[in-house]
Amino acid sequence: MTAFDMLIKNIFKLSIFFLFILFLFQSKIFSDENLEIEIDKPKFSEKGLDNRLYEIKAEKGIQKEGHLELFIVEGKLRTDSGIWIYLNAKKGNFDQIENLIELKGDINFYTDEEDRFQSDSALFYINDDLVEFNKNVKHFRGSSIITADESKIKSNFNHIIYKGNVSTFYSVD
Repeated sequence: MTAFDMLIKNIFKLSIFFLFILFLFQSKIFSDENLEIEIDKPKFSEKGLDNRLYEIKAEKGIQKEGHLELFIVEGKLRTDSGIWIYLNAKKGNFDQIENLIELKGDINFYTDEEDRFQSDSALFYINDDLVEFNKNVKHFRGSSIITADESKIKSNFNHIIYKGNVSTFYSVD
């Protein structure tokens, strides 16, 4: 075997090695684990057969690892009985498959009928018509205020459960 043949074999082996390394590097760069897609002003809406309607929008969204992180979130939902529920929050994670929104920071839920809920953390199960407030909960209705550690709202704002340390300031107009 000549020196030239050995050089060609070594170059071939080296080329295969570098192609393998390149393939590993490329698969790591383009793997879904670390891929983030920034979305400007994402908006989701749905109208169901039961006349329920919702719309969720945000200033910015980042799609990563199977969920959508939202910033400056706004939304509205029309209940079965026709009541509109509005929401605002600083941040959220939206799971479109489960129709679940996890909200964080300055959360406000309110209706046209003077009900308003504030909290630092909440879960909004859109399909189940359920909102769970988990931290620093305040419920305002007119000039009355109820504070609690946790609260659950079901059935078009008709069923409200308060948990933990609960206090009430009730004002008759």
